[in-house]
This record gives sequence, C-alpha cells and structure tokens, in this order.
Amino acid sequence: MQTFVFVAVALSVVCLAESSRLAGGLGRAKDATPETQRLVDSVQDEIIGQLPLGYDREQPLQLTAVSYREQVVAGKNYFIKVETGFNRYIHVRIYKDLRGDASITSVQLEKTITDPIEYF
Repeated sequence: MQTFVFVAVALSVVCLAESSRLAGGLGRAKDATPETQRLVDSVQDEIIGQLPLGYDREQPLQLTAVSYREQVVAGKNYFIKVETGFNRYIHVRIYKDLRGDASITSVQLEKTITDPIEYF
C-alpha cells in the first residue's frame, strides 16, 4: 500500500511540474495563436499609449503577436512578445479577468526576437 501511495504522489508531482496551467506559475513559451493576436488587437490602443512619444509614429504600427506565456491567477496574465514592425519587438503583459475583460499591465521595450519572455 505504501508503494502505491508513493507512486501516486510521484506521478502527481510530475504531472503538476509539466502543467502550464498550474495556478501562479508561468507556463512555457508557445507560438502565438489567432486568439493571442485578437487579445493584442483588443488592447492595441492601450499598448500604443504606453509607448514613448516618437516610437514609430511616422508609420502606423503593426502589432503582431509572435509568442506568449500564460500565468493563471484570478483570471489570466498573458506575457506576449509582439513585433512592432521594422524588426523591433516589445513584451506586453495583458491581464484578462474572469469576465473576459482585458487590460495592459506593463510593456517592455527594446526586445529582440531571441529575448526570452520572462515574468515582469
């Protein structure tokens, strides 16, 4: 019986460690999906409002989601790598509450395609 309990607990720990939906933990990086792009599009004006004056203002910005990580909280945080055009990237943190309302939490500038998406 003790062996069964040990094996069951060990398997549970492994499954939880592999889960990207563990509450509070930041999931693994994934390629952006159409849903991720819609999320970026839904808060595009907020993102642009947090960029410094003159940040590609001469051209309309094309905000294209590249990859993302998720964090389950009371709702969900999305950490998204976004291409702004001209081979420039930013990282955007978007909070989506349990009702589905999204808002910008933070924006990081001067990122590259190879910069990993980290908690910020």
